[in-house]
Amino acid sequence: MITFKSVLSDKEKKHVASLLCELTDLYGDFYITRNNLRLFIKENQNVLFNCLKKGDKIVFNETGLAVICGFSDKANRKYVKFLTKDAKDIEKFLKVIAWNLNCDLYVKIKKTNPQKEALQDNYFKFAGDRGKEILLVRRARKNVNRAADKNKSTDRRLCQV
Repeated sequence: MITFKSVLSDKEKKHVASLLCELTDLYGDFYITRNNLRLFIKENQNVLFNCLKKGDKIVFNETGLAVICGFSDKANRKYVKFLTKDAKDIEKFLKVIAWNLNCDLYVKIKKTNPQKEALQDNYFKFAGDRGKEILLVRRARKNVNRAADKNKSTDRRLCQV
């Protein structure tokens, strides 16, 4: 089951912490930028949990996690960071994210990262070259009836994807 949340319980924090310990960030793309510094989430878990308390989002299951940054600091761009066992898992996380959020989403990753193909297969388009990295963007869906979303909780457990 994939979980989409902002605020984590103690049990969920332990689960996320164990995922961070067991998963490997081979390409160094799983970071949060604060004050023009890259803080790698695996080494700075407290920064992640503080950002979640302030409004950032997290999607996780047994195989990995995704963090959506930019809500806590009210940034114009919302960045998605993935840490998964397999790039194929990204599609499952993106379905849950699309179900819960309707905003432009950005990803900055290394050009050699295999996640790039999975993202491009899921409507992320090239937005810019950053040297060794590229910027991808998936635009918000248009003409979406958001009135029904007012009755939905922002923290929910979804069926298996």
